[in-house]
Amino acid sequence: MSAHFGLDIGSTSIKVVMSEGKKISSISVVGNPSGKTLMKMSNAEKIALADQIKQMIRSVGLKRKRVVASIPESLVFSRIMKFPIMSSPELATAIKWELDQSVPFPPNEVETSWSVLEKPDKVKGDEKVSVYVVAVPTPVSDAYVQLLELIELDPERLENEIPALIRAFLPVLSNESPSVIVDIGAGGTGLVLAGKEKIFGNYYLPFGGSVLTKLVADAFNLPLAQAESYKRTYGMAKDQLEGKMFTVLKPAIDNLGGEIKKMAVAYQNENKESTVSRVILTGGGAYLSGLIPYLSEFLEGMEVVVGDPFSGLNVDQKYKSLGPVFAIAYGLSVDNE
Repeated sequence: MSAHFGLDIGSTSIKVVMSEGKKISSISVVGNPSGKTLMKMSNAEKIALADQIKQMIRSVGLKRKRVVASIPESLVFSRIMKFPIMSSPELATAIKWELDQSVPFPPNEVETSWSVLEKPDKVKGDEKVSVYVVAVPTPVSDAYVQLLELIELDPERLENEIPALIRAFLPVLSNESPSVIVDIGAGGTGLVLAGKEKIFGNYYLPFGGSVLTKLVADAFNLPLAQAESYKRTYGMAKDQLEGKMFTVLKPAIDNLGGEIKKMAVAYQNENKESTVSRVILTGGGAYLSGLIPYLSEFLEGMEVVVGDPFSGLNVDQKYKSLGPVFAIAYGLSVDNE
């Protein structure tokens, strides 16, 4: 049984999940009153957010104080790095040097964690060590810790979204034929190419559902609320509104499809006997009408599915179909084995 619950703090909504084995014992979602990421909020907005989360936790009867909370990918630096075979102290030095060159933050204001994903058993020549590296600016982690203190929660850890997404979809992942998990949120879209215990690549696109809504609003001269309704109703359907919605959204979706293709090609160039077999859509944007058939055609043979982290779990019927919305929160709630 997990000793903590998961808290996913998004710019438009806040999700909480408590999982106990195959049962989701507590679950809820509320709107983010500010509509902003934490780092863009005023102190008053942070206090309002803390009160909102407190109320949500009380409403689902959660007594547990230990929490694992997410930090958005947009606020961290996360990357797969490859190095020649070397000792752990040498590897730590090499990672620090690479981060000093790559991360746009002062070295003394960054908290770094890393884990070795793959290390060859035998060294024959040019083998590499594959390392997943995450760097978080200290002001960002401090802001999240302070928010949790306002809510009177005890953080077991803070983590970026990628590990949570992998844990959420672990039952359907394969090291031999990895999948691209595409998390389409309101503010951005995270892509991670992953197997069960391995991350082969990741990328963050600074556009998500809100950008798509803005494209619709501008094209049809609509208020944002009405544009959001249009987007949800018509999506990528070519036979609706004389195909105008499809034409408006197509360039952004092509951009997303292009990044997925690049990730798959890079993997297959290094792994000649393996292929990327599947694209798993998650996040609120996964529900966009017409997205699956369009991406399936664009990606030429890759299977495209909406991921369901709640498959096989005992969850309140009201939330059963909302697995993609809760994927990160669920992944945060699962023990980090």
